[in-house]
Amino acid sequence: MNGLRDEQNRRRALTDVAATLLVEAAAGTGKTSLLAGRVVFLLACGAAPGAIAAITFTEFVAGELRERITSFLANVLAGNLPGPE
Repeated sequence: MNGLRDEQNRRRALTDVAATLLVEAAAGTGKTSLLAGRVVFLLACGAAPGAIAAITFTEFVAGELRERITSFLANVLAGNLPGPE
């Protein structure tokens, strides 16, 4: 996320667990990865899986989102935490 004009907004979307947020951006801008990271962050902060809603417009993207959440979560549980880019 270094050097992006919307870096502060992306960081908030990832880490502001007290807020309900709508993430809206053009195709290819990283929405799915951001949303997957947010879900993992919410889980790490103690949110119950059943209390998290992540809505996409297509079943294809919903499948991608599920795969990324699973992958991100497996990495976090293995101790592989992402660092600053």
